[in-house]
Amino acid sequence: MNDWFPVTADEITNEWLSGLLGAPVTGFETTFLEGGVLADAFKLHNITYAVANGELPPSLVVKVPNAIPERKDMAVASGAYAKEANFFAQLARDVPLRSPQTYGVFTDGSDTCQRFIIVMEDLTRHSRVFDQVDDPPGVDDACRVALAAAEMHAAFWQSDVLTLPWIGGGSTRYVFGLDALAKQARSSYAPFRELWQRMYGQDLCANWPDGQTDALYDLIAGPKSQGIIERIYDVLTSRPRTLLHGDMRADNIFRTVGTGPNDTELTFIDWQVLHAGPPGIEFTQAWFNSLDPDVRAHDREMLRKYHDRLLALNPAAEAYTYDALVEDYALGMCFWTAAIITLGVGTLPTFDQPDSARMKLLWEKGVHRGQAAMRDLDLLSRIQSLAEGLPDDPVAV
Repeated sequence: MNDWFPVTADEITNEWLSGLLGAPVTGFETTFLEGGVLADAFKLHNITYAVANGELPPSLVVKVPNAIPERKDMAVASGAYAKEANFFAQLARDVPLRSPQTYGVFTDGSDTCQRFIIVMEDLTRHSRVFDQVDDPPGVDDACRVALAAAEMHAAFWQSDVLTLPWIGGGSTRYVFGLDALAKQARSSYAPFRELWQRMYGQDLCANWPDGQTDALYDLIAGPKSQGIIERIYDVLTSRPRTLLHGDMRADNIFRTVGTGPNDTELTFIDWQVLHAGPPGIEFTQAWFNSLDPDVRAHDREMLRKYHDRLLALNPAAEAYTYDALVEDYALGMCFWTAAIITLGVGTLPTFDQPDSARMKLLWEKGVHRGQAAMRDLDLLSRIQSLAEGLPDDPVAV
């Protein structure tokens, strides 16, 4: 193979796949996989070979840059492409969570990784995803995910790996994986709310007429929003750090189904928000917009089981208390809510297209679940306390 590699599905050829797989490919079909916001994913299926070989994959999944320039720019700004490419190329084999087998990772060699392709196994051949719309995790499965996360967190507790520039940003100060998006929430909020009204026919906070959810959004995306984020960063920087997947929502977790209750093997995809930080942040995205409220209501008991498992695996984590874990889990909701506002401005306009029906429902369910979670953990009071005495941000972004 030469140095050229495809960066769109249309550019993938039989010849290029043949060189990648080490066997003559004579044909394949391509199907777009809905679900990604930062990158595009496609399934290559019905792959045929010149010589039949049961060991060659009949299907693959490829990830490439998003075809929508605005979404690609957001991904590049947050380092999402570089993080996932570096994870598969350098770190996946050392992480005690299963991730997809890769057949090739190709990048342009730049720090921002604007051109890339990742070729990986098609997990649907042996597993099925926890579907956030139709099949979200129950309490047992959510707890299983938390205990699996404990394995990774314990293994990388205060690890030197966290200082790698593409993970920790070269600083000991905590920085949210989608910091650039979160800090654009102030300028994105008005168009996001207008788009929500247009796409769903109701106000963003229609389910909560008491005004508390409105007040929370006004803080998270208001004139003190960057100062609030910096104060949360102060809290999280004071905590011990470990390796965080960063996006453990249900749509990013596949599971096999065995014959017993403990036979399920989990596989985690979408490592684009990988970063260093305290574990509580991990469970924000894992639960607050993936779990139905009656399941997520068990979050504190699941966090207790996680914390017990973390300490059993690595007693050095004892300095990270259960109370700190719960606080960080709640504070992480501020980051994700802010990032979702910015992501929504580039995503909601597509919801009037026929092939976006599932994505539209996914966002509706996710945002409403998140609003319920923020209220249950009284995030408004927490953020009001952090905002006390803050001046308005010097520049609106």
